[in-house]
Amino acid sequence: MSLNLVLIFTALFGRITEWQHFPHYGGGNEIIAHNDLIIAATSGGLLFSHFSEPLEELVVDSGWTAPGKLSYDRVSHVTFDDSENMWVSLNGGGIDMFSATGQRIHFNQIDGLPLNLGINQTYPDSVVYAATTQGLCIREVGFFETFNTLSTNGGLPSDNITCISPSDSGLYVGTTAGLVFLPQSADPELKSSWIMQNIDPVSVITMEWQNDTLWVATTAGLFFKPATQPWEQDILFPGSAISSLAWGAGGLAVGCTNQSFILFEGTWQNYSSNLYGNALTGLVWHENRLCGVLANTYSDNRLSGAGLTLLLQNGSWRRTFPEAGPVSNDLRDCTILPDGSVWVSSNRAGASVYNNGEWLSLNQYLTNINQCFAICPSGSGVFISSIGHGIDWLSWQNEMIEKTIHFTSEDGLLNNRVFCAVQGDDNTVWFGHRTLDETESSGVTRLSWNPGDVTSTSFVRITGADGLPSKEVNTVQPVGGRYCWVGTDGGLAYVDGDFQIVRETYTALDGLPSSFVTALAMDRSGTLFIGTASGLSYLHNSIITRVDGIDEGINALVCDALGSVWVSTDNGLKRFFINSGVIEEYNTFNSHLPDCAINSMKVDTNEGYLWLATDHSFWKGILETGLAGDGASAVVYPDPFIPGRGDILGIAGIPDSPSTIRIFSIRGVLVTEFTSTGLDDITWNGLDASGNLVASGVYYLQIEQDDSATELLKFALVR
Repeated sequence: MSLNLVLIFTALFGRITEWQHFPHYGGGNEIIAHNDLIIAATSGGLLFSHFSEPLEELVVDSGWTAPGKLSYDRVSHVTFDDSENMWVSLNGGGIDMFSATGQRIHFNQIDGLPLNLGINQTYPDSVVYAATTQGLCIREVGFFETFNTLSTNGGLPSDNITCISPSDSGLYVGTTAGLVFLPQSADPELKSSWIMQNIDPVSVITMEWQNDTLWVATTAGLFFKPATQPWEQDILFPGSAISSLAWGAGGLAVGCTNQSFILFEGTWQNYSSNLYGNALTGLVWHENRLCGVLANTYSDNRLSGAGLTLLLQNGSWRRTFPEAGPVSNDLRDCTILPDGSVWVSSNRAGASVYNNGEWLSLNQYLTNINQCFAICPSGSGVFISSIGHGIDWLSWQNEMIEKTIHFTSEDGLLNNRVFCAVQGDDNTVWFGHRTLDETESSGVTRLSWNPGDVTSTSFVRITGADGLPSKEVNTVQPVGGRYCWVGTDGGLAYVDGDFQIVRETYTALDGLPSSFVTALAMDRSGTLFIGTASGLSYLHNSIITRVDGIDEGINALVCDALGSVWVSTDNGLKRFFINSGVIEEYNTFNSHLPDCAINSMKVDTNEGYLWLATDHSFWKGILETGLAGDGASAVVYPDPFIPGRGDILGIAGIPDSPSTIRIFSIRGVLVTEFTSTGLDDITWNGLDASGNLVASGVYYLQIEQDDSATELLKFALVR
């Protein structure tokens, strides 16, 4: 091997250069039929499918998400105009219009849409109407004009327009405060132009035409209005919690939570088999078959669900779950195993693993799939928790689950609510607990075992009685198998697991931005980064330093082994370089990241990937450089190197193999020489071969691997 490098560093490195999104398509919002296609608008993007007569089910063909085909991934509605242009309404991303040739035109704030770009529905005609969460938008020439409660002098009863439906004489507009009608050619700015309809002034869910009769579903029930007739409520409708309507050859279909009904020849028929736990959020008739899209009943923003569904001739629903992507969009935690497999857990739909480019659901192996908050490796397997049900260990052998082990409070856990879990060493895992009521015991549990061997288990429990500032634990950061930092509602604690005591505590009185500690991470130098409800700080040599410029709530932290820490805040993703004090920010304006809550982060330092588990599904950020490499992009970090502050010199971009490292002065005098077994062992503390402090100045570093040495790498040392 030959490495020929001479590098002088004056800029930051390791920025994210590419984003990849792994969406879940199971949470539906709308479904339409177009030619032979069944197209679903979901919280992960557009899902394309077709009906298979031999299989008698809907078969998924492909999906569109963002970044990629779409500008944004949360699709609320999809429709086609007379010119075969496809209009895609995005809940937070504006409108995408695709021509028949595939060209995309994007409409956003520049085109007059409201700032939050929350589009619920688009109706394209000679005039384009957009129902948004901030008013009704009308585009007559080349620019959208927004009409809301203020600009219409109260004509619109609410700014949140949930749905729209045109008629020959005007436009019906559904809002969260009732239904209004805007006659053709009427001036939208005049209050008198908006005619309030005589139904309960509650939130309108959806509308559907049955020939010349308009059906309207609201939170109060089902209403209909034949032409020239007044509004009536269908008091015979047997369902509730309506989500969707569809008219076709089979009659008027109504999708509800856990139920569906079809009005045929004046009688309502119930077709609800196999809908448990889901709402039929979209319905469409396709060649006399009723197709639907589902969303989990208890999922916020329809982030999870059971994909597509088809009503069979026997009256039951056959569901099709998209295999691509993780089990849900509302993800809680993630971890990486040495074989490169990536594991994620979700709030409402269990867990899954990404391996060799494919996703595998783990739900059949879990004791419970609700609120899977914690996930961490142990031995050849992974621990996955379910709040209230303890924790499962899944053995991962030959890319398969070989066996499972379940632990609860009866086995030694403090309680069954494991909120966070982190591996200490090969034989140790630390669990952080929270409580449901004040009488419940809580704190930290340390498990010592030979992974997979139940007979070897030993539990140590540390509670408030042992010195924890609070028994409500939000995060843990192990320091090997014996010690662990614990972030609680009442402060930071340093735990000695062998003696079952708390040796140190820190609160806001000691300099933390807040005593409510939410996230922890430790870099290679032993510096502990502390995320709180009011900002970021770090602890080194018992001194707490607050980070200026990050003073909002912190959700997650991870160190990338390149001299920086990634910070998930209430206002987006940030990156803090402790050496320079520089803060980078990644948001919806300068990256593909949507407006989302990042609940967990992991760095694959060898590959240079940043993985994000969010309430907007799973994301991978690709860095400019990883810790490992072939030498073509080797770097010395941090530069400048400040050893007096506790920095440890490291090298990135070389093979992870044994090395001999030599440090030379600018005059070519050998300062020190040492060896390492791999990348993680390459450290220098700023001392010469005799143990003396070296002076500030320019130095050169040379790496020898496999009897071949690099040229000199230049860096600065500052005291």
